[in-house]
Amino acid sequence: MCLQSGLYEIKEFAMYNQKLIADYLRKCFISIDGLWFMKAEEDADFEKALELDVEVWKVLPKIEARTIQELLGLGKGMDALWQALEFKLSAEDSRFKLSPLGHNGFTLEVRDCSWVAHIRKANREQFLERISESICSLEFGTFALEFGSDISVEHDRSSCRSKAGCRFYFSLC
Repeated sequence: MCLQSGLYEIKEFAMYNQKLIADYLRKCFISIDGLWFMKAEEDADFEKALELDVEVWKVLPKIEARTIQELLGLGKGMDALWQALEFKLSAEDSRFKLSPLGHNGFTLEVRDCSWVAHIRKANREQFLERISESICSLEFGTFALEFGSDISVEHDRSSCRSKAGCRFYFSLC
């Protein structure tokens, strides 16, 4: 009886507090990324932790893209990629702008990246440029490839040095 009551309460909670649940999961997702990185850094050094992080980000964007494709019923192509990026960045609570899909592609401007915000909050801003150089192009490039091997991504890496934002250009090869 008590177990059934508890399950019912959890179900009710989930039905009426989706934003709260999403915020909790987002915070945990970002926290675990930073936590394991810092523990790897303690065990070895920054370079080794970054090397391991690169290996993780060679795989994670594939999982993200495939999960979003399944959740949203998306196929392949630039339109599907555009929709998936809109979902991904919204779920990550980033401020961003996607240009309209043109004949050859589109531009993504990440104006306020949730990852950058957490790195700054942890007082590790001195590592932003190195992390951006190693991870951001890899993340978005790997993500895009799940929507077609003919999609390329160019990354304007100036964002982490300034607070202006990040820019990615997605186009057909």
